[in-house]
Amino acid sequence: MNTLLVVFVLVDILFLGASIGMIVAGQMFMHHMDNLPLSVDDSPYVILLYYLPCVPIFVNGIIGAATFLFSLPALALPISLVWLRVHGWLVVICAVYSLVLGVLVWVDTLTERAAMFQAWKDVGPSVQTLLQQRFQCCGYLSALEPMFVTDAVCPNALAASETKPCVGPFTAFQDEFFNTTFTILFGIVALDFVMLCCTAMVINQRKEQRRYRKIDEKRGLSVI
Repeated sequence: MNTLLVVFVLVDILFLGASIGMIVAGQMFMHHMDNLPLSVDDSPYVILLYYLPCVPIFVNGIIGAATFLFSLPALALPISLVWLRVHGWLVVICAVYSLVLGVLVWVDTLTERAAMFQAWKDVGPSVQTLLQQRFQCCGYLSALEPMFVTDAVCPNALAASETKPCVGPFTAFQDEFFNTTFTILFGIVALDFVMLCCTAMVINQRKEQRRYRKIDEKRGLSVI
């Protein structure tokens, strides 16, 4: 096995690992959306998971795993180009898919303040009080907008007015969550690009091997 093919196999294994990671992450996110327990520590995810493209991430992982399977016959058939070309086009699809997901998550971060304000109002007092306890704050934009929920952190209007609103710490938490998500997705796009380059180089190498083989056949030389 030549050096280029070794690099191809190593990158292909990394590609498979990234695909499995997306499948596991997507499945975990979808499970938590329906089964996440209401607790102080988990309260931010009650909102954030609904703004995360959980199903598309899972589907992207499935496409990536299928793409890896198409590389196996390409490796088993050392002179074949068809399977490599199919594999290359599937890698392009994976890269575009991951890029779109990353951009969508990134765009969401540009409007997060307004989106989270509406989400805060939609989740109701039962989650709002958990968020107040999680971030030690009262209300969202202020103690009165929307009205704070009375709890241990905000026992009365006076205490609530003297306590910071939740928009700052909650937005910081959301930034870290979504920034990590789209950074990983863009990293997967970079891996897809490397995989595509490796596939293209293997295709080019096999084309040259075919050309030399034909030249040898025309000269009447035996082909091993």
